[in-house]
Amino acid sequence: MKQMIFGVAIIAAMPFHFFKRHRSMKAVFYILSSIIGLTSCMERPDNSMIGLFKNKSNEQTKISQIKTDSVRNPYIMNYHNGMLVFGDIFQPKFISIFDGYNGDFLGDFASQGVGPDEFVHIGNISCINDKISLWDAGKSTLTFAGIDHNNILSPTFQNIKIKEDTTLLSVFQVIPLQEDLFVATGIIKNHRFALLDKNGNILKRFGNYPKDYKPNNTDIENGAIYQCLLTSQNEKKVFAAACGIGESIMFYDLNNKNNPHLIREFTFDHPQYDLTGDNEQPVIFSKDSKNGFIDIKSSSNYCICLFSGEVRTEVNDYGGNKILIFDWKGNPIKLIVLEQQYTNLAIDEENKRILLLGTSSETKDYIISEIELPE
Repeated sequence: MKQMIFGVAIIAAMPFHFFKRHRSMKAVFYILSSIIGLTSCMERPDNSMIGLFKNKSNEQTKISQIKTDSVRNPYIMNYHNGMLVFGDIFQPKFISIFDGYNGDFLGDFASQGVGPDEFVHIGNISCINDKISLWDAGKSTLTFAGIDHNNILSPTFQNIKIKEDTTLLSVFQVIPLQEDLFVATGIIKNHRFALLDKNGNILKRFGNYPKDYKPNNTDIENGAIYQCLLTSQNEKKVFAAACGIGESIMFYDLNNKNNPHLIREFTFDHPQYDLTGDNEQPVIFSKDSKNGFIDIKSSSNYCICLFSGEVRTEVNDYGGNKILIFDWKGNPIKLIVLEQQYTNLAIDEENKRILLLGTSSETKDYIISEIELPE
């Protein structure tokens, strides 16, 4: 089971554009990829995620001044204190840092390996106070990295081993709500989420699968089917979880850590799949499954999502051309339709920018575009 879980956790964290130089691998990753379904107070206006939004607009992005000449093979992206942070695949070091204004390469760190301060696979990059957090799915470790423009090559690390047991069999994703409080997803007995303390121990298991899920599935099967992308608004102590396959998003309030509660959920389409009966690869997804949420990030006021909502037509067809904006009460605020597909987004709140990573339709080289971040 460990082998399956590690494989699925890696795949869930990897948008597919980073295989543009490794096309043959994409088909395998598409078969296996998934992310998370949602729960109780379900709402179904117009029977689609984009039907939620009354405020809709088509917007032309502008090409950012951030240069992309030195961008490697990114599969995850975030923005932190004037720096654009990429997680790279097929590189000696996972993390590369660029100036967030002009794109100058500033340095890299997070060497691959199993030794101290080395990483097996970084599944997400989150920002917390003056640090970034790196979830290493391969070592089941959450690392806080203190970086600024002066210490990019030698950041300070604080490592927290997430404790797995009979109720938390395997962890797929972890994000910090505070530096001493984390939320995790994975194979969790009778639940979808776990709240963890500063030492990586379980405080509470909570959350159910979507209303229309199949209750006869095992925890391993449902964990594989409903993996998720996570983001949080740390001051409000709210997090969002969104499906990468299917159409589903939910918002949870963790102000009372003894009683996490669902604020709102929208579920319109579940992943289509077959069960294999093999715990190491329990699910095979149908080609008829919809791509859902491609990336999600947070600002002070909004949960900002890159979204597809369409069936994937070919191996190289991955990304989203819609921005969905929710407030932190789960209310749908605005739908923005973009001129092309993108694979990652990041939020520069200081300069009121949503940054979008994609590839040029002509050259297939990386491009970074931007649109204005709503107030």
